[in-house]
Amino acid sequence: MKAIAADEELTRQIQTLVINLGLLNPPADGKFGPLSTAALHRFQILMDCGEPGYLGRITAKLLIETKPEDLPTPALVLKITKETILKLRPVQSSELNESEKQGIKENESFSLIAFEPIRNHVRVAFRGETFQDQSIWYVFEKHAEIYEGSKLSFPKILPKRVRLENFPYKPQTDNFFNPTGACNVTSMAMCLTYFNTPRRKGYGQFEDELYEYAIQRGYSRWSPYDLAKIVRDYGCQDYFTEKGDMDDLKDWLAEGKPCVIHGYFTAFGHIMPVVGYDDYGLIVHDPYGEWFSSGYRTDLSGAYLRYSYGLIRRTCMPDGNFWVHFISK
Repeated sequence: MKAIAADEELTRQIQTLVINLGLLNPPADGKFGPLSTAALHRFQILMDCGEPGYLGRITAKLLIETKPEDLPTPALVLKITKETILKLRPVQSSELNESEKQGIKENESFSLIAFEPIRNHVRVAFRGETFQDQSIWYVFEKHAEIYEGSKLSFPKILPKRVRLENFPYKPQTDNFFNPTGACNVTSMAMCLTYFNTPRRKGYGQFEDELYEYAIQRGYSRWSPYDLAKIVRDYGCQDYFTEKGDMDDLKDWLAEGKPCVIHGYFTAFGHIMPVVGYDDYGLIVHDPYGEWFSSGYRTDLSGAYLRYSYGLIRRTCMPDGNFWVHFISK
């Protein structure tokens, strides 16, 4: 974003495109500030660009080709559900000085460019509204609702149970290459198959194909960033983060898309697709069989297993961080 801001002509071109799409108010002034950043980010979310925080090939192509009628959602509206305070930082009101706060009455509504939940707050970019010469503010999450047309977009009401049906299960134990250590490519092969991704070879198992592909390209199967490259090379999107949380994971699954998580189910670490959740735990496709406290039963199927939230927190999130691949078409 800083590189875009340093190029006034590029900034003006991007602003013109997002203005024409109805995501930003004119003028295109050549200054890539917080509102222009929010508008571009909103476009990337709407079009599922998979390029958060930067202007990549996919975003650039879609910016040029997308027409206003192609955008899949109506305008955003913020509704204040309880008298509250807008904040310049997502912290307790008592920690802010008066210049960092703005009172807002109950039932007021505002048009937005974009929004993003952050730390028990929602960050909002106002369209055509400023308070104390600022357009970007935070609202306590319990005091706000955000609508896309008539549809409530925030807070999300998630289903109690999600299960991705017809998600293919592939065990790693029958792999030609390294059957005890190929949970990585096997997990990605399951996800790519779920999205009907074309293979590059007409023989053998998909997971063995990905194993060879990683060697040929000099990718490390143990690097989550290289695994994400493999997924992208095969035509799908993979957003990897070392700081995912359970709410993000459930949101993703509720949209019918799988995640791949990392945890210390073995001494060296292990990864597997998550294909659902319920009140008791996550539903996984464990490529190594079924985990027990005494070790793995590799003679059992790992398809649609429920691993309790307690187990997931102990093995995957001991320090609070959650390594997650968010995979989509």
